Amino acid sequence: MERTPLTAETVAATGACRTASTRHTALARLLPVLALTLLLASCRRESEYFGKTDPPEENVFRFNNGAEPEYLDPGMMTANTDERIAAMLFEGLTQKDPRTLQPMPGIAERWEIAPDGLTYTFFLRRGAQWSDGHTVTAHDFVYAWTRVLDPKTASAFASILYPILNAEQFNQGKLKDRSQVGVEALDNYTLRVRLQDPVPYFLYLTTFFTLYPVPSWIVEKHGADWTRPEHVVGNGAFRLIEHRINDRIVLEKNPRYYNAAQVRLDRVIAYAVVDLYTAINLYESGEVDWMPSNSVPSDFVPHMQGRFRDYSSTPQLASYYFTINTTHPPFDNRLVRRALALAIDRRAITDELLRGGQIPGSNFVPVGLPGYQSPPGPDYNPQEAARLLAEAGYPGGKGFPEMELSFNTLETHKRIAEAMQQMWEKNLGIRIRLHNEEWASFIKTRQNKEHDIARQGWIADYPDPAAFLDLMESTNGNNDTGWKNAKYDALMTASRKETDPFRRIELLQQAESIVLDELPVLPLYSYSVNTLLKPYVKGIYPTSLDMHPLNEVCIDRRWRERGDSPDGHCE
Repeated sequence: MERTPLTAETVAATGACRTASTRHTALARLLPVLALTLLLASCRRESEYFGKTDPPEENVFRFNNGAEPEYLDPGMMTANTDERIAAMLFEGLTQKDPRTLQPMPGIAERWEIAPDGLTYTFFLRRGAQWSDGHTVTAHDFVYAWTRVLDPKTASAFASILYPILNAEQFNQGKLKDRSQVGVEALDNYTLRVRLQDPVPYFLYLTTFFTLYPVPSWIVEKHGADWTRPEHVVGNGAFRLIEHRINDRIVLEKNPRYYNAAQVRLDRVIAYAVVDLYTAINLYESGEVDWMPSNSVPSDFVPHMQGRFRDYSSTPQLASYYFTINTTHPPFDNRLVRRALALAIDRRAITDELLRGGQIPGSNFVPVGLPGYQSPPGPDYNPQEAARLLAEAGYPGGKGFPEMELSFNTLETHKRIAEAMQQMWEKNLGIRIRLHNEEWASFIKTRQNKEHDIARQGWIADYPDPAAFLDLMESTNGNNDTGWKNAKYDALMTASRKETDPFRRIELLQQAESIVLDELPVLPLYSYSVNTLLKPYVKGIYPTSLDMHPLNEVCIDRRWRERGDSPDGHCE
């Protein structure tokens, strides 16, 4: 049966009463929005949860993953839509604690760190297996990491391995012998990693998807098709059984996982629903259990805050910004980039358009990192923006070529792009053409530098300013701006060698100040995590990185007796 689409108005109405009876709900589907609002407003008791709260009959967890993943290959992926799947299929040396995200034992049951911080020795579990029965060994990590670094692989995240000795030289083709990279299998169960410089967050990196192991015998046999359901082999808590492009990915519990006894779910279904209104209909009707961050329509958020117990909003270590292709004139002109930045009213975007707890700011590193304060960036100043554009040779926008603002398919991105379009036309007199693409095509457009200006969001891979500032180095595979600055690269290199934590922060602040002066990117705000989670789901906790391991998730069929806290027990 076709379901009447939800609107922000109906969400506001459901906040005033409990879910209507089955008879009233059926009637409501036949009524226009106004009548539905009046019907729901007549209910006597306040609604506690948004939509149905009956657990699924089967031991299955269902969520909306948003866009179709670009890759299921952990060595190639770049986005959190990909990462959510990879974290179920694979496991690294360490894994994230679901509450704190601190590194905890994964495939490595323990490790030792040399006093100088340059050598890590990992001792692997002897009972860990791949889903096809092969033993997980230290050689699998050597293969996976050097494969990522191999220039032929063209991994966008190769630079995340640069702290390892000779990793950067090998990735850039300056060193041909991969055995010289500082990762070595001393035997099947002992992995030694030598670093170029002591890196305080290296254990966090070993939880990251780029450092997951991959099965060499499968990769070499099937090439780019190795992640198809009929071929893929993983070492994580789940295994892939079905993949319908732009529809769903289905995984089931992996019986060969070393900790399978503690995995409570039999199956996980990740839907690829880009239209947020369709997705929230699925949640309201009880067909999905979780709406991760960026899945809740922004116009619903004000009506959900403080009304529904299954809705939550928390700050996130993530930045929303626009990346400028500095190889395209006139964007190679710093004055033009600064004019664009000064013409953005960030507070209007966060407080009037989104209204979801986002923190407006021109800082590239998001707020919330302990011990780090970003240098000041360009505030909203339309008069100064117009003056700089005139100084660049385009008074009142005259002669400025029509530029293209690219974004991937999502209602929120569209609304922000439209706001940017209006601000730049109003404050600078320049015309902007909006260009929307599906996720996989959009990523390639950006990586190939075929854009003028494109939206980008970045979630910290680890809780450190370098998780963002590394992106702007000239050799970083995720630097889609074409911008290069030798002083910036030197500061980032120096920060990796600096052992004094206070001096290291100063170097990182100096580096960010260069970005905020040159502006190859236009920061808009620090993200918030706005999610919906059914009260019967246990084991998913709010985190500042919006990462949620599913190994311990379960469905509590007696949640009404035990409460809706994410902590709980499931039979």
